[in-house]
Amino acid sequence: MKIYFIRHAHAISRNDFDGDDLYRPLSEKGIIRAEKAFSSFSSLFKKPDVIISSQAVRAKKTAEILKRYCDCDLLEDPLLNPGADFLDYESVIKTYDDDSDKTIALVGHEPDMTKFISFYIAEGELHLILKKGSICYVDNKCLMGLIQQKLLL
Repeated sequence: MKIYFIRHAHAISRNDFDGDDLYRPLSEKGIIRAEKAFSSFSSLFKKPDVIISSQAVRAKKTAEILKRYCDCDLLEDPLLNPGADFLDYESVIKTYDDDSDKTIALVGHEPDMTKFISFYIAEGELHLILKKGSICYVDNKCLMGLIQQKLLL
């Protein structure tokens, strides 16, 4: 199975947002950068068959922008919400692990995502930095690439 782990794009600062963090939106900068990056991404890499997003507004909007360039299904899964642990990510992946040729994209949050990736492919010995809007590409539990958003702009 091929998996793109995508950290949501730049969001409004927590200090500048009153309300539940689940509803914190992307910043204008985040939207513009995601549009440019996913436009390039979709022409350079295999498009996912399905995108699964956290229910957080910032992740959903990031996933919606990606979907425009990938023409695939977009689903939400509360298991990817902020605070997700290894078992949450593993459960989501197992739901789609019926076809080794399938490519999925998971849109989520830090530090949850890099913690999962580290244990998923390297028993916790891999130390990644996944900046906002960046993509980590894993194929059959092997790290194939780390694509920082600014490289796609």
